[in-house]
Amino acid sequence: MKFSEIQKKEVIDATKGSFLGYVQDATIDVANGKVESLHVNIGERSLFFDSKQKNVKKIRLKDITVIGKDIVLVGKKGGKE
Repeated sequence: MKFSEIQKKEVIDATKGSFLGYVQDATIDVANGKVESLHVNIGERSLFFDSKQKNVKKIRLKDITVIGKDIVLVGKKGGKE
């Protein structure tokens, strides 16, 4: 999957059913080349992504439940891990 395809997806908190935002950026471990976390722009999508925005939340890859066709689900439904 290309990163540009993930950027088009809504990020949803599965525990609350709430919209978090859209994937803006990612943190990659340079030693192994794997994604560690996704940076989610909290709120509305803008034309210009600013990586220095204060309303950006980092979501660890292990906290992502599923990356689907249209959305990224974060957290376990029911709050259980």
